[in-house]
Amino acid sequence: MNKKQKVVMLATLALGGLFAGCSKSEPIIACGREWNPAVGYVADTGSVFRMADELIIQLRYGTGFDFNTLKFAFYEGTLASKGEKLWEHDFHVSNKMEAFTLEARSRRGGYATAREMTKLKAPGTVVVEVSSEKGVIASKQLSIVNQ
Repeated sequence: MNKKQKVVMLATLALGGLFAGCSKSEPIIACGREWNPAVGYVADTGSVFRMADELIIQLRYGTGFDFNTLKFAFYEGTLASKGEKLWEHDFHVSNKMEAFTLEARSRRGGYATAREMTKLKAPGTVVVEVSSEKGVIASKQLSIVNQ
């Protein structure tokens, strides 16, 4: 390889590294029954939960949050047709965070169940929507079934 080819190769690698460092992964909502705080991730077990299953929800943003407030809202219905708002809550976040975990405690101890987290009175479909002052970041449809 001559000197000119080496310079072109190094420049190509440098540009590739620059573009790879700039890429941002798509925000996702992970829902699961298990959360390991030491690792900081929820084991995404899908979108169907029994009413009595523990439910932990996590927004994975990929890079540090570029906003200050995160809003979680729960709606009855589907992604195609959101119904009545069940509840919502604002959380403060910082640019040092790459993920935010919504985990509540049950009145009986342990993590909140799907019934408690979603505030559903009967089995059904729920939409979890996460937004910031910039707009909707991600949403996910969950099916909550009978025990």
